Amino acid sequence: MKRSIALLTGTVSLAGALAAATAVPASAAPAAPRPPASASIADETIIDVTSANYAQVMEMSNTKPVVLNFTAGWCHWCQVQKPYLQRYHDEDAGAWVWARVDVDRNPDIMRQHGVRGIPALVSVRKGTEYGSRFVGFDPSSPEALRAWLTNVVRNY
Repeated sequence: MKRSIALLTGTVSLAGALAAATAVPASAAPAAPRPPASASIADETIIDVTSANYAQVMEMSNTKPVVLNFTAGWCHWCQVQKPYLQRYHDEDAGAWVWARVDVDRNPDIMRQHGVRGIPALVSVRKGTEYGSRFVGFDPSSPEALRAWLTNVVRNY
């Protein structure tokens, strides 16, 4: 047992020494790459919705489609769906507003839209829901999500 502890201590000490020896001072670190110009436009269309900014998000639906994304940090399928939403949102260059609603922090918004399960996507035009909802996520067919988002934009 003592031998295992000594070996582990030595390994941890060696790892710390290697990390210190290979560390690059902050001043010598390369500058972070600049995001493309289109990224700033897309970032303006990704919003974390709260009761405080909900009315503003609904106002945004007067000029472009808003996709309310009902989600939670603990929801496995929500987390699996998230990178697909990010990719499709980036591909669409901000053609729709990705409005993320944390159901634990915003149960009133969840109730207002009658959402009973997550992940759930609700399309909004001029302050009201339109089209179908996209509930759940099947990672074996992400093209269904892509098709739904394409229809949200097309039917706006």
